[in-house]
Amino acid sequence: MSADLVSQATGVTMALVTLLSGALLAVVPWLTRRREAFAVTVPESAQADPRIARMRHVYLVVLLAVSLACAAGAYALSLSADPLALSALACAPALLGFLLMLLFRSRVRAIKRSEGWEARAQRTAAVAGPAERNVPRPLPLTWDLLYLPVILATLAVTVALYPTMPDPVPVHFDATGAPDDYLAKGWQVIAMPMAVQAFLALSLAAAHWQMLRSRRPVAPESPTASALAYGMFARAQSVALLVTGLVVVAAIALMPLSFAGVVTPGQSIVALLVICVAAIVPQVGVSLVYGQAGSRLLRRMGAAGELDFDDDALWHLGVFYANREDPSVVVPQRFGVGWAMNWGNPRSWALVALFVAAVVAFVVVIELLV
Repeated sequence: MSADLVSQATGVTMALVTLLSGALLAVVPWLTRRREAFAVTVPESAQADPRIARMRHVYLVVLLAVSLACAAGAYALSLSADPLALSALACAPALLGFLLMLLFRSRVRAIKRSEGWEARAQRTAAVAGPAERNVPRPLPLTWDLLYLPVILATLAVTVALYPTMPDPVPVHFDATGAPDDYLAKGWQVIAMPMAVQAFLALSLAAAHWQMLRSRRPVAPESPTASALAYGMFARAQSVALLVTGLVVVAAIALMPLSFAGVVTPGQSIVALLVICVAAIVPQVGVSLVYGQAGSRLLRRMGAAGELDFDDDALWHLGVFYANREDPSVVVPQRFGVGWAMNWGNPRSWALVALFVAAVVAFVVVIELLV
């Protein structure tokens, strides 16, 4: 496969990733729960306020326009193989989306003060009995054991192909598919794909664990319906994460295939790029169908005109949750789709430290292998 074709494939992939992620960010205001507008707690009926509706549309148009421009720029820059510039363009829509959210958040807070939208009393609710037993839950963590046969299969492929590998073995390639780093033939060649797969599997299992440990949001005005909606959302997210994870971990088997020359470096790079784009699709689909915490499943219910509770003070910059009195380590994200850490809980910091240590250990292991 020619270097030009690999560069074009890289450009198309980066453009698609930038466009898909940017488009998902652009529709976030329609995916969040109705009691939240740009990370501010508001009555559900406030979503019909023309001022808030106008902000949503401005946010959509600006982010879509910037995402299109960044996607075009990513395709153009991929031909020059500048990874730093490509990364900057891929991150630009997310950064702009955050800044726009902060701008509109301040305006929604001003509207909230002028309209007197306040929680007269902090109402809470819980789901118990048969309703609690019927609430869907994320897949059990034991499903992550499916990563083991994938890793073992990769080991079997690597061992089977080892005799046909050259010495030294090309283990790293530039953006055009040309080898730029080699490794002496030895046990390290067999261990490297497994080390990468093991790190990815543990990281994905940690994300799965977060879903299982998250506090379940329950709306006081409709506790059963909101619990069911969140349960369906969390289960769908866990399934999408598992499917995506298995595909990504299995894709690492391209490493020994490339080492042995079964596939060319260019073919391997193109295949990985296609897999990266495909990995985004399930998450985008779940987000669009269910919305954050299952909010889109509740759209047909009547909009409440009063605030049952207000936790704005616990969310810093609209995305960082800190509540020392909340024992939860993970909570549903306020602006966006997914989950956020409770930075008021010391266990959250311990988990972050553990993850950083795992990343450092992984980098050290790879350096030792190479």
